[in-house]
Amino acid sequence: MGVPSHDPTQDLGRGRTVLVLTYRWPPQGGGGVQRTLKLVKYLSQLGWRPVVHTVANPYSRLWDPTLQREVPPEATVYRTPTVEYESIRTALGGLGSKVLHAIRGETSKTAGGGGATRGPASQPSGGGTRESRRGRGLAGRAEDWIWSRVLVPDPQIVWNAAAYPAGLYVARREKPDILYSSSPPNSLNVLALALARKLQLPWIADFRDPWTDGLRRRQWYPDNPARQRREERWERSIFENANHVLVTTDPARDTFVRKYPWCPPERVSVLTNGFDPADFEHVHSDKRLLEPGLLHLSLSGNVETMFDLGPFLQAVKELLDADPEARNILRINFLGTKRQPHYDSAIEEFGIGDVVRFHAYMPHERVVQLVAESDALMLCQIPAKESGGVKLPGKMFEYLYTRKPILALTIPGVTTSILNRAEVGRVVNPGDVAGIRAELAQFVYEYRNGGIPARANEDVIQTFDRRQQAVEVSGLLDDAIREGRRRRS
Repeated sequence: MGVPSHDPTQDLGRGRTVLVLTYRWPPQGGGGVQRTLKLVKYLSQLGWRPVVHTVANPYSRLWDPTLQREVPPEATVYRTPTVEYESIRTALGGLGSKVLHAIRGETSKTAGGGGATRGPASQPSGGGTRESRRGRGLAGRAEDWIWSRVLVPDPQIVWNAAAYPAGLYVARREKPDILYSSSPPNSLNVLALALARKLQLPWIADFRDPWTDGLRRRQWYPDNPARQRREERWERSIFENANHVLVTTDPARDTFVRKYPWCPPERVSVLTNGFDPADFEHVHSDKRLLEPGLLHLSLSGNVETMFDLGPFLQAVKELLDADPEARNILRINFLGTKRQPHYDSAIEEFGIGDVVRFHAYMPHERVVQLVAESDALMLCQIPAKESGGVKLPGKMFEYLYTRKPILALTIPGVTTSILNRAEVGRVVNPGDVAGIRAELAQFVYEYRNGGIPARANEDVIQTFDRRQQAVEVSGLLDDAIREGRRRRS
């Protein structure tokens, strides 16, 4: 294992040093990066010297190099390489496609007598032969076995083999006062557990999502009790060893407190995601991106594959059927949303392609500007307790900063509670076509009659400012350091 590379900086500042372990860090993009990046940014302004240890070559579908500008100069960043299973799988899949296309091309030439014709032999044969289908089935079962039995708790566990000795090196060099880690991936907190034990450092563990009680996580367990027991042991050990645990919602905290009654409740705190006012400084100075003179309803980020957007698309169709002139006013923008193939047929069938528009992933600063330029905003949550009932979408907090009305397709839970307290939410069950249509019609009516009114509870919204949240975490770090000193003495 080579020594991890870093950008040396002289006179890194004063005060206490916090070693931050994270797998999601710029130039990666997405909501998972924002929480840790903003915390490091504002802790450095509070006198902390952040030292970040992250992965050098992560597999990620989302990249946003512009976020690197927010890494404070006081922060030293170490990057340790890994072997990403998903990178290998993607590369092999691409290679397999090229080989398959080459074989099919050669078959075409042979079938056509060496000419350039494109007969049936050059086309894919549906699902392939029985042997090829069986081959894909075996490969799929092998991949599932690796994913569920070897890469536990997640594919990023491979990084720990290099990150553990690298973390010891970083700690010897930088002499941190405390360790801070953020998951998912859950293997990141497994790494932090090992380092905290070895280094005898106080430690704050951050859970951005639930672990063993998560909706997707439990899908692995019914036929794999050994995996469940292993992950539950890790989760329990984190609560046994961490000086403090952060979660993102009150229901998540309640679940952990009930699950581990021996853990003092005061050791588990809620730190929601938030907004950074600095992200919006460019909005009014840059050239406008959305067309003026239209009613723009926008959703930023992805719509999960488990969420059914069908009722919403049906509601749009019914609105336009009832009010054809609304087609000249309304534009619905999905910003950075992956367009699922099964939505294409619905959009085409309903004839709403000129109103409903999907935009590919884009840098965060561009998304922020589009959100700020919109007249109203939208978010979607899977209508299940494990999602809409207990999870908070990260995009919601940037929505709150704009003080614009938010159409929330979700079920009652923590999201609706915050939106109601902030006085910006218009909540509809995701399957309620009539209810969605009524809210869209209300937006159109208000737009035609002087504009959509903006009202918000400022006291509630200000609690989600990331600058204030960094102050709270700074206090928790101080407390954990003092506790660690008492334990050692």
